[in-house]
Order: sequence, then structure tokens, then C-alpha cells
Amino acid sequence: MTVAAILLAAGASSRMGSPKPLLPWAGTTLVEWELAQLRASGVGEIVVVLGARAEAVRRVLLTDPATLVFNARWAQGRATSLAAGARALLSLAPDLVVIENVDQPAPASLVARLIEATRSAGADAVQPVYLDADGAEHGGHPVVLRGAVLPALALATEASEGLRGVLAGRAVHRVRIGGEPATAWDLDTPEAYEAARTAFGG
Repeated sequence: MTVAAILLAAGASSRMGSPKPLLPWAGTTLVEWELAQLRASGVGEIVVVLGARAEAVRRVLLTDPATLVFNARWAQGRATSLAAGARALLSLAPDLVVIENVDQPAPASLVARLIEATRSAGADAVQPVYLDADGAEHGGHPVVLRGAVLPALALATEASEGLRGVLAGRAVHRVRIGGEPATAWDLDTPEAYEAARTAFGG
């Protein structure tokens, strides 16, 4: 079974104030750490979708074997980057695809559990869920898709609500993974980044 990944790293990082892919994390940069974790989880081919400050990220990944795809339409929204990443994987036709945002880092142990859950579930996608402070349930990340969903993802647009629109009407298996804060991390601001980095210990 072949497992691929789309790592979205195209955003402007406007609220962060500096490029999120290049933030320090666990002794390296966020994007390099995530690539290592994806590979350790069993992912083979990885497509990194670039946009804002693409050249700075390219320089860091010069020797990395990941496929780098530049999305010229990155400013139009995340869906355009998802579609660009999906198109880059169509010819590979992987069995499973991990969808990860660079500002939502996930350790290899979490990704591996989600991959295994997707293998065993009869669903089109698997998404972790977490509970907030009030006990309300929310969809977490990363999301793992069946490869059969890729052609639809390659056509995703902001108007069709991106990944949400692609999965609408499809079978999505949601799994609660206790004791894993990474399912809820979203490093949009310096404060969120520092809080996650402190919790992670790096």
C-alpha cells in the first residue's frame, strides 16, 4: 500500500510575522521536522506546496527529496494549494494521502495511527477529533484520504469549500485520540506558536 502526503506551506504567514515553514522547531525548521515525521510514519512520496516566500523555503529544502510545487494562485486561498498538491500526485495514484498544513505539525506517532485507521476503516477519509475546554468536539488534523478522492481534490476551489466540499457526502471516519495535543495545534500567531513549542518541548 503506497502512502503519499501533501504538505501545505504556501500561506503568507501574515499573523505570524515571519515564514511559518522556517520557524525553529525541535532543533530544525518546522517544515524539515514535518517532512521527517511524515517519512517516519511510513509516508513515501511527499509534495510540498509553496507560495509566499517560496524561494526562502526552497533554499532550506535544496537537498530534500520531496517534490516542491509552486502554486502561483496561493493568495486565492488554501483550496488552490490543495488542488495543486493533488494534481502532482495523480500520476502516482497512491492508496492513501496525508493532508497536512505546515502550521499544524503532527508527530510521526499520530500520523501513523491515522494511516492505520484509514487502512482498516471502510471510509473515504479519517480525521482525528478533539475536545475543547467546554467539552465540545472539533475536527482536528492531519486528515488522511483514500487515493480515490485525489481526482476530486485536484478540482477543489474556494467556491466549493476546498477539502470540506470534497468530503461532503463522502464517508469520513472520525477518531478521538486521547493525550495528543497536536491534533488541535494551529500555529497562526506568535502566541500560539510559543504555546505549542512549550507543550512539545522544543
